[in-house]
Amino acid sequence: MHPSHIAIRNPIFIFIIVVVISLWGYVSYRQIPREAAPDIQIPLLIVTIPFPGASPEDVESLITNKAEQELQTIKNLKEIKSTSSEGVSALTLEFTSDFDITEARIKVREKMDMIKPEFPEDAEDYSINEINLSERPLMILNLAGDMGLLALTNLADDVKEEIEGIPGILEVRRAGGLEREIRVYVNPDKLSYYSLDLNQVSNAISSENTNLPGGSVEMGPTKYLIRVPGEFETPEAINEALISAPEQVPVRVRDVARVEFGYKEITSKSRLNGYESVSLSVIKRSGENLLAIRDNVIKIVEGLEDNYQGGVKFSILSDAGKRVQKIVNDLENNIITGFILVFVVLLLVMGISNSLLVAIAIPLSFLTSMILMNSLGYTLNIVVLFSLILSLGLLVDNAIVVVENIFRHRQAGKKRVEAAMIGVKEIAVPVTTSTITTIAAFFPLIFMPGISGEFIKFLPMTLIITLSSSLFVAMLINPVLCSTLMRVKTKKGITPDFDELKLIDKSLILRGYRWLLRGVLKWRFSLLLVFLMLFFGTFYLYGTKTFPRKGIEFFPKTEPEEAVVNITAPMGTTLEVSNRYVQEVEGYLDQDIENLEALVANVGQRRGFGGSSSGSTTTYLSHIVLAFPNWEEWIEKPSVMIKDLRNQLEKMVGVEVKLSQAQAGPPTGMPLNIEIRGEDFTKMIKVVEQIKQKIKNVPGLVDLTDDFDRSRPELKVMIDRDKASRLGLRAREIASTVRTAFNGKKVSVFRDGTEEYDIWVQLDQSFRQNQADLASLFIFTPTGELVRLSEIASVESGPSYGSIRHVDTNRAITISGDAFRLPGPVLVRLVQKALTGFELPEGISMRFTGENEDRKETQKFIGQAMIIAVFLILLVMIAQFNSIALPLIVITSVFMSIMGVLIGLIVHDRPFGIIMTGVGTVALAGIVVNNAIVMLDFVKQLRKQGFEAGEAMITAAAVRFRPVLLTAVTTILGLAPLAIGMDVDFTRDNPIVFGAEGGSFWKSMALAIMYGLGVATFLTLFMVPVLYSLIEGGRGRIIRLFNRSKSFINNTADNPAVS
Repeated sequence: MHPSHIAIRNPIFIFIIVVVISLWGYVSYRQIPREAAPDIQIPLLIVTIPFPGASPEDVESLITNKAEQELQTIKNLKEIKSTSSEGVSALTLEFTSDFDITEARIKVREKMDMIKPEFPEDAEDYSINEINLSERPLMILNLAGDMGLLALTNLADDVKEEIEGIPGILEVRRAGGLEREIRVYVNPDKLSYYSLDLNQVSNAISSENTNLPGGSVEMGPTKYLIRVPGEFETPEAINEALISAPEQVPVRVRDVARVEFGYKEITSKSRLNGYESVSLSVIKRSGENLLAIRDNVIKIVEGLEDNYQGGVKFSILSDAGKRVQKIVNDLENNIITGFILVFVVLLLVMGISNSLLVAIAIPLSFLTSMILMNSLGYTLNIVVLFSLILSLGLLVDNAIVVVENIFRHRQAGKKRVEAAMIGVKEIAVPVTTSTITTIAAFFPLIFMPGISGEFIKFLPMTLIITLSSSLFVAMLINPVLCSTLMRVKTKKGITPDFDELKLIDKSLILRGYRWLLRGVLKWRFSLLLVFLMLFFGTFYLYGTKTFPRKGIEFFPKTEPEEAVVNITAPMGTTLEVSNRYVQEVEGYLDQDIENLEALVANVGQRRGFGGSSSGSTTTYLSHIVLAFPNWEEWIEKPSVMIKDLRNQLEKMVGVEVKLSQAQAGPPTGMPLNIEIRGEDFTKMIKVVEQIKQKIKNVPGLVDLTDDFDRSRPELKVMIDRDKASRLGLRAREIASTVRTAFNGKKVSVFRDGTEEYDIWVQLDQSFRQNQADLASLFIFTPTGELVRLSEIASVESGPSYGSIRHVDTNRAITISGDAFRLPGPVLVRLVQKALTGFELPEGISMRFTGENEDRKETQKFIGQAMIIAVFLILLVMIAQFNSIALPLIVITSVFMSIMGVLIGLIVHDRPFGIIMTGVGTVALAGIVVNNAIVMLDFVKQLRKQGFEAGEAMITAAAVRFRPVLLTAVTTILGLAPLAIGMDVDFTRDNPIVFGAEGGSFWKSMALAIMYGLGVATFLTLFMVPVLYSLIEGGRGRIIRLFNRSKSFINNTADNPAVS
C-alpha cells in the first residue's frame, strides 16, 4: 500500500505527528546556536618565529629560508608565503581543502622541531596558529572618555572580568591602555666603574628572583619540606639583588641602576570619536549561541552606561550578532509573509480553508527542517539562514501540486478520502521525482572547492534538508489534512462518477488557454523559430551590451557596515608623527561624524586584534575604522561617504593610504593582485613601478599599492672579526649586549598575588639617544676587561629593507588594487589589456592571483557542477519516464529558461555573479524541471488511457495550468522582498519599508530565480507542449515510414514479379 494511503487511513496518528513536529520543531529552533559565520575549516596555518632585534635580511637568511626548505616537503601543501620583518619571521602555509588541518598542524610541528636546532640561539620558540572564523571577535567594545588612560584601563579590566563571567565566553582581549612593568635602567658609567656589564646585571636579577625546593627532612614523627624562598616581595627588593662582591665588597643593583615600577612604553594609541579609548574584543566558544551571549554583553554595557551617566562612552563595533539578529528576524518575518502571500494567492482559487491546507506546509516543513538540523549539529549562521529564506519559495511547491490535484478531484464530485487517495496516487511519483531532481541540481555544489566552497556548501545542504522535509509534509500530512478538512462546493450536474477532465470545460480561463494552445501547436514551427530567435537575441544583447560593461563578479558589492583607512608611513616613523597623519584623516571626517555610528582611530597598530605582532615595531602603521549605522538611520549612503573621503585622501603626501570596506561573504583576495617574482629586488621594484605607472589610470582601479617595504633608516654594527676574536668575543655575544642595552631584555617576572609584571633590564634613556651612545657601549670580554664597541666595530648608518616577502620560497612583491563600482573580473580584464606588450626582464615573472585565482577555480567548478547536475537530473527522469525523448524536452526547457536570467541582468544592469547568479540558476533549473515533470507525467497517464498524443498534451497542460501558475506566483512573491529591497518587520509601527539594504547581498540570486521562473512558466505552458508535439509528430512519421517500408518489403517478397 502507498505510504500516503496508510497516512490517510490513520488521520489521528498523523495529527499527533503534526503536534509533535510543531512542539519539537519550535524547541529545536530555539536551541540551535546562532553564529555569524559557518564553523568552517580554513586550510591555513601561520607559523611565527620571533628573532628579537634581528634585521629583515638576517631573519630571511637565518630563519625563513631554513624553515621554507623544510616545510615545502609537506604533502598537500598548496602554497607557502613568508614575510621576514624586523625581529620576526611569519610563514603562511595554505593546504588543499581536503587535507585535515589537525594532521597538517602535526606535520608542520614535526618539521619545525627538526629544523629548530639550526636556528640561532637567540631565536624564540615558534608558534603555530590556525584561522578559525568561529573564534573571531563577535564584537569589539570600545570605552572612551576624558578620565585619563590609567582610569580607562582599570575600568576596561573590570569590564573584561565581568564579561568573561558570561557562559560561553572563550576570552576577552584588551587592546590599548597602560600595562604595568618593572624597568631596571642601568647607568653605563657606573657599570664601567665597577667593571661590570649588562649581562651580569641581568643574570643577577634572574638568579635572585627564584624559589627553589630544598628537599625534605624528618624530625621526629613529622616530615618537613625544605624551601628556599627567593622571589622579590616588592619591586624595591630588586635594588638589593647582589651582582658581584669583589674583595668582599658587595655591588648591588641599586649601585649601578634605578628600578622603576611604571608602565610599558606606549607604542600605540586609540581614540573613539576623538577621545582616548581602550577596546575589548569579545570572543565566544565555537558552537555557543551568539545572540544569547550578545544579549548578556549588551545588558552589562547598558548597566555601565547607567552608572557612568555619559562620563564614559561605550560603543560596540564589528557587531556580528546585530547582523545575525537581523537575518533571524528576516527569516521569521519571511515565514509569516510567505504564509500570508501563499494564503492570499490560493484564496482566489481554492477558498479560505483549502488555502490554509497548502499554506500550513510552510511552517510544518520549516519546523521539520529544524528538527533535522538540530539533530545533525547545525548552527544558524548567515549562510544557513539565507538558505532557509530562499527555501521558503520552494517549500510550498510540492504542497500546491498535491493539494491542487486533490482539490480538482473534489471539484469533480469525489468524496474527501477518495479524492485524497486518487489525487495523491496520481501525483506521488512525479512530485517525488521532481524533488529528487531539484536535490540533484544542488547536490554537486556541496563539493565546491576552496574557502568559498566551505561557505557555500551549507546552502545546498540546507536546501536538501528543507526540500526533503517539504516532500514529507506534502506526501503524508497534506493528504490527511485534505481527506479530513477540505471543503469544496460541487457545481450543479457534477456527480461522484463525473469525469474530472471535463472540469476544463467549466473554466473560462482553462478553455481560453486550451484554445490558445491548440493555435500554438498548429504554428509550432513558427513559435519555435521565434523563441529560438529570442533566445539567441537575448544572449547577443547581453553579450554585446551588458557583459562588456558589467562582466562577472565573484561576490556582490553591497553597502558596507564598516570602512577602514589604512595608513602606512615610512618604516621607522615615530608614534608622534604617525599620530599627526591620523589626525589629518580625522579632520577630513569631522563634517561626517553625525553620519557615523563611531569613528575609531588606532595609531601604531596593525589592522586586527591585539596590536603589534611579536618582535616587530609597528609605530609606522595606523588605521581608522568608520562604523556606519543601520540602513534605517542613514543620512547619507556609506558608498557616497567613502567616495568623498577617497577624494580627500588623495591630498595626503608622504604616506601610503588605502581605503577598504567590509564585504559580506567569505574572505577572498583583492580584486586585483599581480605577483612579481624574482631574486633581484632592484629589478623587481623597477618592474613594479613600471606596471603601476601603466595601470594607474585604468577606470575603476583604486587603492593601487604594493607590499614592498621601501628602505628604512638603520644603524649597522660592522664587527671587525679579527679584533673581536683576539679579545675572545663572538658576534653573538656582542649582538646580545647591544640588544639588551637598546632594546631591553626581559630577565624575570615579579608576582604580586595573581598579577604578574615583567622585569626588564635596559640602559638608561639618557645613554641611548644617538649613534655616539651606541659606539661608546662597553662590552665585557671573557678575561674580565671592558672594551668599547667602537674599538672592535664601526657603526654605520644607511638604508635597509623594511620586510622581505617570499611566495613558494621565491622573493615576491605583490601589486594590489581594489575595484570601485566595477566587478573585479572586469577590472582584471582592463588591467591585462593595459599591460599588453609589456616585457619583463630576465629572471622576473608575473602572474595574476587573489580573487582572480579564486574566481577561476570556482568558475571551473560551477561549469563541472552544471554538467553533473544535468546528468543526474537526466538519470532520474529516464528512470521515471523510461524514455530519453521526454527528459530531453525537460532539459531543453531548463537551458532555454536561462534566457530569463539574462533578461533580469539586462533590465537591472547587473553583472553575472559566479556565486549568487550561478546558484540562483541551479535553483531555477530545479523548479523548471518540477513543473515539466508533473505535466509530462500526466501526459503519460493520459496516453495509457488511450488519448491521442496531441490531445493528451493539450489536456495535461490545461489540467496542470493552475498548479504551474500557482507555484510560479508563490515562489516569485516569496523572493520579491529580497529583489525589490522590501523589509518586512511585524514588530515595528510601520511593518513594510522599501529601500532596505538587508537583502542586497542576495539580490542577484533572487532576480535570477524570479526572471528565470517568469520565462520558465511560459516555457512549461507553451514550449514543452510544442517540443512534445514535434517529437511525437516526428516519431509518428518515422513509424509510418517504417511501416510503409516494411509493407513494401513484404509485398515484394510475396510477389517477386513486381520487382
